[in-house]
Order: sequence, then structure tokens, then C-alpha cells
Amino acid sequence: MDTASITPGREWELHPAAPAAFRAGREWVRERFGVGGPTSAAWTRTGTLDRADQRSPLSAHPVSLAAPADKRPHRVRELLAVAALTIVGGVTMAVDGVDDFTPSPAVAPAVQALVGPDSLPLGSMYHVVDQIGARQLWNQGITGDGVNVAVIDTGIAEVESLQGTDKVVAVVDLSPEANDPATRFADSNGHGTFMAGIIAGNEPGADPATAADNPHQYLGVAPDAGIVSVKVSGRDGSTDPVDVIAGVNWVIDNADDLDIGVLNLSFSSGSTLPYQQDALTATLERAWDAGLVVVTPAGNAGNDAGQLDSPAVDPLLIAVGGVRALDDGLEIAEWSNSGDGVRNPDFVAPGAHILSLRAPGSDADVNHPEGFVDDETFKGSGTSESAAVVSGVAALLLDANPGWTNDQVKAALIETAAPLDGVGSELAGAGMIRADLAAQSDVAATPQTWERAIVDTSTNVAPTQGFVNLRTDGSLTGTHWSGTHWSGTHWSGTHWSGTHWS
Repeated sequence: MDTASITPGREWELHPAAPAAFRAGREWVRERFGVGGPTSAAWTRTGTLDRADQRSPLSAHPVSLAAPADKRPHRVRELLAVAALTIVGGVTMAVDGVDDFTPSPAVAPAVQALVGPDSLPLGSMYHVVDQIGARQLWNQGITGDGVNVAVIDTGIAEVESLQGTDKVVAVVDLSPEANDPATRFADSNGHGTFMAGIIAGNEPGADPATAADNPHQYLGVAPDAGIVSVKVSGRDGSTDPVDVIAGVNWVIDNADDLDIGVLNLSFSSGSTLPYQQDALTATLERAWDAGLVVVTPAGNAGNDAGQLDSPAVDPLLIAVGGVRALDDGLEIAEWSNSGDGVRNPDFVAPGAHILSLRAPGSDADVNHPEGFVDDETFKGSGTSESAAVVSGVAALLLDANPGWTNDQVKAALIETAAPLDGVGSELAGAGMIRADLAAQSDVAATPQTWERAIVDTSTNVAPTQGFVNLRTDGSLTGTHWSGTHWSGTHWSGTHWSGTHWS
């Protein structure tokens, strides 16, 4: 078992005496099951939240927006163990598509985008926090303090707005780059840093209470939330099911010790399996059952997709579609996936032309200079960004309501979302999120009752559905993954199935 040590405010490092197989993450599983290198991969489904089942009011405990006197325990500074890995298979990220920004005139929004200084683009975080009502919570001292968000992604770069003693509280590397001290824990791709910046970036010296008067300062949605970085991908963005699933399991195993309340997976797998037979959705359902708010992107196949990407197709999880802010309101982004009328996005959040943190020297930084804004920030679009916005909002809601369950967080966001005029639920779900209204919502802790993914736990091995077929001798047969990708981020033209850097 690995141990870890930490220097406050810096990354966690695995103990040098730990076995190399555990330090690298994947080698243990490959040795155990005889897995070779990554292979191509695929991974989809249907169903929408029955809001009527989720909205029973709390009769005796109205929600107060005052900063709670009894906060969660302060963030843990010692990580006791790094979990062993359990799932095997192969995944690659795809690069395809473009983000041609052509505002569609069809949608007249019911909610106006709240704007600030005219000098900032509408995709700046300064404006995003107003568009979702987060600034109202900041002004009441609700900033995500005491809540940590696990970001399963490409790692996090050591950039200024992700520094501080309580910002990146833990880092684990389950990617191939873990073997090289020069790349271990670092974000050589750029995606993870970008998502973490949206969720909880906090420029040194910035104060959420005075941020409205300081538009030049960078603050994410939940600026005082902590980040737990779980790296599962290297510079080229390719990943492997062993790493993704292992990352989720690591988060589950360490959630209590690290005060993790939210899991952000800005990822689309491309699965064609029903969610009930998908190993990734089964693992994420375990995370939900462990009390984590699991946030996933709807996907970036477009408004005519007719289904959400996996794992967002699992109705137990939170699926987020993307909107674009315009001078006179909001519109559904043309790349945001539509549902099938049964499983739709739960709601939508800003995701177009978002300005977040740049990872200098990363693949995105080097190969997509068109996304460059300044030394600190980069520009990107997609449902990955929208999911990251919602992960930040979830941290705010858990700060405002420390006793809430993940089912209450989801129900509150659905109940208080603002419908978009002329936009059906297949595209917008319940509508545009409003953090301020959700924090005041009275919602019962009613567990969701969706049909669950199938997982054989009798032998304590990886599920046989989805990733691989396991023979009784433990070796692998029948891997069938193709086209897995990080959902929703275009680097100004090309994208990992949905994230445009533009």
C-alpha cells in the first residue's frame, strides 16, 4: 500500500519506498490480469430525472443562506493510503470537429445573462459567476470553503491561481506519465488545469467578498473550495479504462479523509452499451452511493445527437448541457448534445468561450495558440466547461447546506433552474442553473430510484460488462473500446469530442 506526504499548498507525492507498480497506478492491474498497452475503446444510454419524486419540501428545516456556524471539518493535510486498482481495459481520446461560433437566432431566453464591466468577454469567469447567481452566495460568505472537488482529468499545473495552502489538497497520478518524475502529477495536456480553474481557481490576494469591484482578478465558481487532482491522462490526452475507473475508486476510498464532496469527470467515453451494462457508469454509481455529487458532461455531438454521451446517460448522475451567453441573453450552444426525450440533460450551464487557467507548455498551449488569451488564461468551449461550472456550484451548495445529500443537490438545481423560452427539455433539461436559488431550495433527501447498472460483486473483480470479459484464470479477453474522449473542450477548432479551445 502506498503512503503519501505533503508540503502544505503543494502537490501530494507518493512515498519513494512505495512499489513502482502502485506508484504508476496501472502496472499493478496489468501484471495481475495480463493486460497489454492501451487499445482503442468505446463506451451511452437514456432516462430523465422524475422531478416530482425529488421535490418534497423539508417541512421542519428551512435552508438559511447565512454562512453556517458549524462548517465541515477543515481540509485534511495527511493522506493515509493510495488505493489499489480494480478495472482493466483500453481507451484513447479522439480529436475531431471544430467550433465555428455562429450565434443561432432561434432561442429567446427567459433568463437574461447578468453582465458586469463591458471590457470583459461574456465567457470570463467574472461574468459566468453572475450568469449563474454565484456572486449572491459569495456576498453571504458562501464560497465553497470546507468542500473539496475531485477532478479526474489530465492533472493540474502549478499555476498561480491554483496555489495556496488549501487549494490543491491532494494529487495522485494513475497515468503513464507517473513513471517519470518530470511529468508525474503535472498537467502536460492542459485540460485538467482548465477545469480546475473554472471550479475553484483563486488568484492570490483576491477576495470573493470584493470581487465585484475587481474584475481583473481571477476567481472560479467556488473560489475557496479545494481541488483533489486525480490524473489519468498524459500529454496526448489518451487514457485507459484502468486509469479512469481506478481514479474513481481512489476518490471513493479517500473521500472521507479528504473531505471530497464533488467528483468532476469532464469525460465522454463513446460507449454504445446501455448504461446498466457499462463498467464506468457502474463505478460512478458507487461514487454516488458513497455520497459524492458526480457531475458529467452531456457531450458535444450537437443539437441533433438524440442521446447523451456516456457516462452522462446514466440518469442517477448529473448530466450538464451547454449554453452560450449573448449580449441579450442565453442560447443553447450548437455543439451541446440533445437527449432522446427520456434521458435528457438535467440542466444547462455556461460553456461557450470560457476563460480559464492556462497550463504553460502543455499540449493545448503549444498546439492551439489560437486559444491563448494572456499569460494566465486560455479560452475554451464545450460541455466539459459546463460540467466544471456545475461542479463549482455543487461545492457552493454543500458549503451553504452542509447536511445536504447529493440527491438534494441535484434536486435543488433541477427545481430552481430557469427554463429557456422556446427550448425543449431534450436540449435544456430543466433550464439554466441558478446557484443562489438552489441554495435556498427546500428539497427532501429522497434517494433516486433509477434502474441500476449491473455489477457482479460476488468475486471482487472487475465487472465483466463494458471494459473487458474476464476469464476465470484472470486473463483478459474481448476488449471492445473505441473513441473515448474528454467531452466538450475545443481548443479553438479541434476538440477532444467536445472541448474547443477558441
